[in-house]
Amino acid sequence: MPITPQPPYVIGDGQPYQPQSRWKKLLGPLAGLGVVIAKFFAQLKFLILPLLKFLPILLKSGGSMLLMIGVYAWAFGWKWAVGFVVLLFIHESGHLIVARWFGLKVGAPVFIPFMGAFIALKEAPRDAWMEASVGIGGPVLGTVGAVACHALGVVLDSPLLISLGYTGYFLNLFNLIPLGQLDGGRIATALSPWLWLPGMAIMCWLAWHRPNFIIILILIVSVPQVIALFRPRTAEQQRYFEVTPFQRGAMAAMYFGLIAFLLFGMHETQQDLQDRPQMRHHQPQVAATVSATSTANGLERF
Repeated sequence: MPITPQPPYVIGDGQPYQPQSRWKKLLGPLAGLGVVIAKFFAQLKFLILPLLKFLPILLKSGGSMLLMIGVYAWAFGWKWAVGFVVLLFIHESGHLIVARWFGLKVGAPVFIPFMGAFIALKEAPRDAWMEASVGIGGPVLGTVGAVACHALGVVLDSPLLISLGYTGYFLNLFNLIPLGQLDGGRIATALSPWLWLPGMAIMCWLAWHRPNFIIILILIVSVPQVIALFRPRTAEQQRYFEVTPFQRGAMAAMYFGLIAFLLFGMHETQQDLQDRPQMRHHQPQVAATVSATSTANGLERF
């Protein structure tokens, strides 16, 4: 007996109704979701690829930061360790920003526990003004970080933040000593290299009254630099140290003004330490950390 085909069902609008399979109903929304996810990752590659490009830098700088935080956390507690390393990072970022503004090739900050932090200049500044500008960039931005810690500590009545502010002031002030690899030694190139002589005297005084291996090392390394002051300059060296009167005056105002402000900041934080009895136990911690670390903080000499 022949089978007569049945006509399709008709729905209310007169269109034939063809029943859909269960799998088609299930896979339809999943396919749409897959398209959305694919588009998302296609856009995400523009973020991931640059991060992969800078991954070695992130590992080098971030890894050394984590190492320093871990060492200081063991010695002074994790809150102090994080705050102190962040202050170092802000200081080094000042050097990094100014160096790149001048178009210099520079490496990412590297942190060494109980030694400090530095950035390596991959090419030498072209003149004394450029060297001094890169040198003072760290203390300027570092002072901003110290002021932020100090102000927040006063507002929040936080012993930790005020003591970190004091450390930040001292850290940047120490680096302004005009000698050797310290930031002040670079700044002196645009003012007068003869400032290296009082810088040497200050460092000798510190080595005598507060003996420290790093201070002694800085003194030894700086001896050839100071001796070179008494030798005739070559024509190339003469051109390097040439700065305009305006540049010398501007750098002198920034340098000596920053020193005065940092001394004032240290005085104010000391007053806050004395006015808050609960903060006295932070003072030995400040002194120990500063004496162990601030001596080597700054730019790596090329």
